[in-house]
Amino acid sequence: MSHFSTVKTKLANRECLVQALQDLKLNPQVHETAQPLKGYYGGFQGQSAEIIVSGRTIQARADIGFKWNQTSGVYDVIHDSYETVPKLGQDFFSNKLMLAYGKHLVRVKAAELQEKFGECAIAEETSGTVQTLRLTFAGHQEVQQYVRR
Repeated sequence: MSHFSTVKTKLANRECLVQALQDLKLNPQVHETAQPLKGYYGGFQGQSAEIIVSGRTIQARADIGFKWNQTSGVYDVIHDSYETVPKLGQDFFSNKLMLAYGKHLVRVKAAELQEKFGECAIAEETSGTVQTLRLTFAGHQEVQQYVRR
């Protein structure tokens, strides 16, 4: 039976989340206040979210929502797995979305660290299914020597 489920996440940065969804070609709609989500049966089933991926985007009948959870300080995903899993895959939220989100979050954190450590270069490496982002700060090469007594 089709219904909305709410899933806890670690997604806390709004801009990184929106950029990750855009990278995945999901064209999110971003709202200041929560808007109703369209359900499987075409109507609104009492769920709402600030960031919405229209079901039409993935050729599904139900929307995907990302609702800010004030208590936990992260976004919850509201989706109908009956619709999303066949279209996006079983591991979409835990793997594909988190990978895209992580890339943007690393870049945001690198920008914050640049003020402290100087210019930063980011190198991407992919080896099979493992993807690595390496940060190199030009102005920070600290060497410490310790004398054993």
